[in-house]
Amino acid sequence: MDDIGEYCRKVEAHLTRVNSGHLVRIVGPGFMLVRQWAEEGVPLSAVFRGIEQKAERHKAGAARRPLRIEYCDADVREVYDAWRRAIGVTAGAGGAAAAADLPERGSGPARKATTRELDRAVDRLVATAGRLEFPDRFRTRVNGVLDRVITMRDAVKGSRGAARDALLVPLPALDEELIAAAREAVPADVLAGICADAEQDLAPFRERLSRDAWAQALAVTINRGVRAHFGLPDLAHIVTT
Repeated sequence: MDDIGEYCRKVEAHLTRVNSGHLVRIVGPGFMLVRQWAEEGVPLSAVFRGIEQKAERHKAGAARRPLRIEYCDADVREVYDAWRRAIGVTAGAGGAAAAADLPERGSGPARKATTRELDRAVDRLVATAGRLEFPDRFRTRVNGVLDRVITMRDAVKGSRGAARDALLVPLPALDEELIAAAREAVPADVLAGICADAEQDLAPFRERLSRDAWAQALAVTINRGVRAHFGLPDLAHIVTT
């Protein structure tokens, strides 16, 4: 990053928004952490989503104190590694080690984790569908996906192993349906900004990607920006959780 100070100020501003306006200064160890993200080239969009992901769990735990940036590192790196895999850039050894530590699918902890992820997805879909400033057609389509995710979540709670995995098979298709609805509904000026941000996020990887890989990476990153604009969950990711 050319300007680590500006990077840090943007992270601090986003953390303040996530904390409902409560300002938590990024200094000392927090600044060193954010500086490390900047030097490693972690795009701000990945940092913001990681903070939001951690904040969802922070608030769900009825925390009384505002979230501090030091507690967001694992989530930021998880989002960043997932994005790099999605655009075809291999994650480092740290990402591979993190993946190896995940519980096997079908185990008790994995089933509980999937249920929690579906719970959070339902919460985000409810919030999006309830935002009256969004187009009616879009909110209707979100409600349709919401109904199916609720049904899936209730079924997953009483399943395990292969039966549980089979219940999750429709998630990628539902996610594609959400993204298609969102791409149709996003205003042109907002989409232009998302496209510009996507190119900036991908700039460090430009020389490492072929023309086709660049186009695919750009599409993935733009879709992520559109998802963030509407506050949509990543349903496809739940399959690999």
